[in-house]
Amino acid sequence: MLSGPLALLGVATGVDAVRAERASPPDDGPPASYLARVGPVMLRDVLGLVGLALLVLLVAQLWNRACDPLVGLAFFGLGPAISAVLGGLCGLWGATLVRRDARRRQLLAGCVPLLVSLAVALARLYADPVVFAHDPFWGSFAGPLYDEAVAITPRLLWFRAYNVALALAAALAFELWTRPDGTLAAWTQPRRRPWSTLAMLLLLALGASLGLRAERYHFNATVESLSRELPGELRTEHFVIHYDPASPAARELDLVEAEHEFAWQRLAKRVGREPAVPVHSFVFPTPERKRELIGAGDTEVAPPWRGHLYLNDQPFPHRVLHHELAHAFSAPLGDPLLGLPARLGLGGLQLNLALVEGFAEALAPRPREGLDLHDQAAVLERLELRPSLSSLMGLSFWGKSSRHAYAAAGSFCLWLVETRGVGPLVALYGNGGDFSAAYGLSLAELESQWVELLRARPIRERDIEALRQRYAKRAIFERPCAHRVANLLVDAHRADQRGDHETSLAHHRSVCELEPQRAQHRVALGRALAQAGYFEEARATLEQVGMEPELTHTLASMVDETLGDLAVQRGELDRAAAHYQAALGRSVSESVARRLQIELLGTRDAQLAPLVLDYIAPFETNDASPRLATLRMYLATRIRELGPHAALGWYLVGRQLLVAREGQRAVEAFEHALAPAEGQAGLTTTELERGAREGLLVASVRARHYARAREVLAELLHDPEIGNGDRYTYELWAERIEFFETFRPATQARPSAGPS
Repeated sequence: MLSGPLALLGVATGVDAVRAERASPPDDGPPASYLARVGPVMLRDVLGLVGLALLVLLVAQLWNRACDPLVGLAFFGLGPAISAVLGGLCGLWGATLVRRDARRRQLLAGCVPLLVSLAVALARLYADPVVFAHDPFWGSFAGPLYDEAVAITPRLLWFRAYNVALALAAALAFELWTRPDGTLAAWTQPRRRPWSTLAMLLLLALGASLGLRAERYHFNATVESLSRELPGELRTEHFVIHYDPASPAARELDLVEAEHEFAWQRLAKRVGREPAVPVHSFVFPTPERKRELIGAGDTEVAPPWRGHLYLNDQPFPHRVLHHELAHAFSAPLGDPLLGLPARLGLGGLQLNLALVEGFAEALAPRPREGLDLHDQAAVLERLELRPSLSSLMGLSFWGKSSRHAYAAAGSFCLWLVETRGVGPLVALYGNGGDFSAAYGLSLAELESQWVELLRARPIRERDIEALRQRYAKRAIFERPCAHRVANLLVDAHRADQRGDHETSLAHHRSVCELEPQRAQHRVALGRALAQAGYFEEARATLEQVGMEPELTHTLASMVDETLGDLAVQRGELDRAAAHYQAALGRSVSESVARRLQIELLGTRDAQLAPLVLDYIAPFETNDASPRLATLRMYLATRIRELGPHAALGWYLVGRQLLVAREGQRAVEAFEHALAPAEGQAGLTTTELERGAREGLLVASVRARHYARAREVLAELLHDPEIGNGDRYTYELWAERIEFFETFRPATQARPSAGPS
């Protein structure tokens, strides 16, 4: 934020240095170069401004200490300090080019490069497939706010190298083309100073080499450069899908294509309008690769005006594809430039970000923990964390916790669709949030009606507890050390990946010091200690955290589960069973409940216990390693061979086959799990049976066994224990099966419904 103001002040220092030189009496000594006289004055004043800004930041440490002062200094040096010097150089040129003694015109001339540079940066952000921005004068925008890890990257270093090379060339040009009296020399002047001319040309060549190959150094990207990075291309009726031919997505292009077209068909039916085609969908093999190329890692984005989706490769069905595509569908409804809900008001141009995300959430809801969008917003209401809608309808949306803001805006927009249809919401998006024009009621009146729905909605206490931890995370602007903590956690993960547990533990301890009030950091430290082999210290740390009275159910279950894992590792199966039972007594998600039930089952059989512990691999630091995937398949097969636990073994084999994206073989495994051979016990809990049916549903669609998928789906829908979110998910599967049956027809008969 300081880069732009300091660059502008730098322009003023450059202009004033030239003006002061012109006003000074002539020197009787030998004439020095013009740059040698005005340059030091400009640098002195620029460094004074930079030093003053730095002093303010340092004094602020007395009441608001920086989380990482050394990194902060590095960012300051690479950002505001360099920008201020570049601005000063522009001021020297501006005042020299404008000979008339009019300071305002000289300042304007000095600001021309800043304005041109800003226009180029905004044009790139608008047209090119990047979600970050680097500008020589105005600083850097790292990318989506929800990617909290922001570090000094090679991209930033290369960009500043490019800036400095051109700045030095501009300084040499100033030296070569100005006479000692400050007037501009003839264009042939550089011939008299060949070495300086050669240095300038070399610096220009270096700067041009970096600037013209910005895609190579990743401080910009284009569709063409991303297409080279993701050379696989699949053209469908509505999409151009770019992918890595070596990625898992490349092995199931038919599913990738079908899910894209299914999302399109469903949104087109709901919205009634379609975006321009084709929509480019970039499927990156890893979040790290996506962050390197476009600036967003874990966050998947789809700028409405660009008609692009930037997705991480995920197992079928993609978790956020429908949501991101909804942004492309909203583009024709918004303003003609950005496709956003915008309008001119008394305060100028107003963007309604709550409608941007609320529209996408409403048209493509994402259930969580078995809860639908209204359930999630109702939990916020019960926890007294629901933000008022007036506080979301603008740029202030970014200042709220994303988990609160998305749930509230999404539920409200979905309620508008359910009670008044899509048409008024489309009109509301188009007029930038004028509720009275679209609905004949004010926002406050509509909000009061929506809140009545939330307060009347039946929500179980266990559902509130299941989401309490998720909603406890504050907005990034409310956490002073959010970026530092995120960077440390990323560094800890990388250290774990390379087996450097000591470094990982040091990072986890630093995180605990930075945010001591967040118990999840101490839980993570306890688990990291166990992964590093410090089992007794891990147990002591977790037991201490477990005694805290305000611990959420989510964290308490993690503590109990890890203590149970440590007990199994010591061979204390009875103690482990008690911990697992305690964890199951908490309000946990169904996936966690299934894992705990498997671990509890292991404590009842000394032969099964070590196999389950190794399969769950709680002390493994790289859960996605090929070695672990192979080991898990081996362990699942071993469990299958234990007569009393054959159904569980088949279930685990099916899960691993789904991870390997093997649909047909996964079908066979889940069928065995759900219909065990005579004399063999079946799955022991309703959660495990439901998990097996859900796995069989996914596997059947993968394998094009749509009739069997319908049978399984009917069983799932008739389960009286499912929540509203589960019901929505299953109904979406019904639509998917109907679409896939035509778009991706079956090629072989359905297998038998049980083992032979």
